Amino acid sequence: MTIKKSILSIGFAICMLTGCADSYHWTASHPSYHKAPYGGIAVTGIENAFVITRSNWFAKRLEIGTDSIQIKGTLHCRNTFETEMRKAYGNLIVLPDTANTKFPEESLKLDERIFIKGHIPEQGVTLKDSAGNVPPVVLILHEFIIGTDLKRENFFDYALIHNESGSLRKPDNVSAIFSYTLWDNLKQRPLFSAVDELQQPITTYKLSNLTNLIQLAVQKIRKNLYEGVVK
Repeated sequence: MTIKKSILSIGFAICMLTGCADSYHWTASHPSYHKAPYGGIAVTGIENAFVITRSNWFAKRLEIGTDSIQIKGTLHCRNTFETEMRKAYGNLIVLPDTANTKFPEESLKLDERIFIKGHIPEQGVTLKDSAGNVPPVVLILHEFIIGTDLKRENFFDYALIHNESGSLRKPDNVSAIFSYTLWDNLKQRPLFSAVDELQQPITTYKLSNLTNLIQLAVQKIRKNLYEGVVK
C-alpha cells in the first residue's frame, strides 16, 4: 500500500511539473469529500452572481432594452438556474445572498496560478435557512459571467487577468464562465471548488439559447460535483 501511494504521489508531482491535460487544474477537492449531494442541497449566491458582458450585443438579440439587459437578462438567468436546480434536487433550499455576503471575500487556490474569490463563512458560523435550519452542504455560486468568446484563464489566472477578453469582432460563441464551491456547512470547509467554461456556438441567438446555456451550466456543475468525489 505504501509503495502504491508513493507511485501515485510521484505521478501527481510529475503531472504538476509537466502540465497534464491543459496544464491548469480547474477543480479542487478536499480529502474529506467522499459523497456528492444527491437528493437535496442548499444554494446561495444566485441573486448577484450573474453578469452579462457585451450588453448591446445581447440586448439586440434578446430583444431587451439596453438599459434593462442587466436586470431582465440576469433575472432570467437566476430564475432558470433555480428551476434547473429544483429539477435536479428534490429538496432545494435557496438561501438569500445576504446569508453569505456579510462574510469577507477570500481566495481559494485551485492551481499554482488559478484562484477563485468568494465570500466564505467564518469558522464556527453556519448558514441557516429562514426557519433556522442548518443545511449540511451549501453550493456557493461565486461568479457567473456571460459574454462572447470568453476564456476562463483571463478571469482566474492571476498572470493573465489583465488580458483583453470578449473581442468586438463577430463572435463565434456565447460563453459562460462560472465559479462555485460546495461548502461543508457543519465543519466550515470547502469540499469542492471549480471554475467551469461553456462555449455555445452562435447561429442565431434568442432567449431560448440563453435558457439552454444555463441548463447546460447546471448539468456541468452536477457532473463536476460527482466526479470530484475523493474515492
